[in-house]
Amino acid sequence: MFLADDGHEGDISIPAILISKTDGDKIMNYYFSIKDDKEKISQIKLEIKFDIGNINNTVNYDIWYTPDTENVYSFLKDFRRYQTAFGESAKLGVHFVTFPHFSYDPNSNTPKDDCLGSGLYCIRPGKLGITDGSVIVMESIKQKCIYDIANNQNKVGYFWAYMLQFQENCVLKENNFNQICSNEAINSAGLSLEEVNKCLYDSFDGTTYEKENSQYQKIAKNKILDKEYEIRKEHLINRVPSLTINGRLYIGSWRPEFIFEAICAALTKKPEICYAEGKFEREAKGFSLMGNIFIILIVIVINVALFLICKEFIKRKVLERISSTNIDTQINTAVNSYIKLQDVK
Repeated sequence: MFLADDGHEGDISIPAILISKTDGDKIMNYYFSIKDDKEKISQIKLEIKFDIGNINNTVNYDIWYTPDTENVYSFLKDFRRYQTAFGESAKLGVHFVTFPHFSYDPNSNTPKDDCLGSGLYCIRPGKLGITDGSVIVMESIKQKCIYDIANNQNKVGYFWAYMLQFQENCVLKENNFNQICSNEAINSAGLSLEEVNKCLYDSFDGTTYEKENSQYQKIAKNKILDKEYEIRKEHLINRVPSLTINGRLYIGSWRPEFIFEAICAALTKKPEICYAEGKFEREAKGFSLMGNIFIILIVIVINVALFLICKEFIKRKVLERISSTNIDTQINTAVNSYIKLQDVK
């Protein structure tokens, strides 16, 4: 599930499996003796355990991203059914990445474009019709608040519901990435907007008097983003988006079934779902197959319809041609011409 290096180019470990020729011969001989028995073949399983930091048999997988990263929402939407199947065996964590302005001065209280915290927390816009990067930074704080509130209330589904609502209404719809749309997604997900706004307000440093300044978010430091930076530095995250599984950087495709397999590999005691022999993959292929059959049927129907229309059109044209022509006159003309030709001879 993981490459040999640690993902940060700082360490290399080469997992290896050594098996004696005697044991290898036993395995091969047994395999060839039952190769025609599909039921016995299906019972052969090879398990390889890598030390990737199992803790209480629960896998923590964390995503590091900025809220304008579209493929993160798509991944969460597709992966939700896997998370439901894992239950308490797998726990999602979300972390947000911001960058200091190139001219950031910790002693300055001057607002900067695309930033909060006087230029300490910045994201450059460029996607989804966003023109002000500070809107993305605010959404980072808001999503972290929503995640924390949902987890504290033991209602993790609220966070997933918000992310799906936000994707559908604020990310996929052009020029709709804004606070109004985000607040509507909060309400649709069943969360308390008042509670989320309080979390946002409390996350900024400063007294109540200092926060009366309409620009306080642009200049005040933020406790949530400061903590996110420390976690990011601890894990050596240097690209967005990134995914870690039990603290190890995951390198590979973000296709849900691959992450599913990686999480299963990280569990000491695997739940039954990990032995479902490709249940999810078969379901996905089944949906895909049905979709392809439906498309083929539509193409066939369209082609048959076009054939019938063309056939009817040609038939009508032929009938019109016949009805508009005096066949008897043409026959008489042809016969007379032939007779005249005979007379000339």
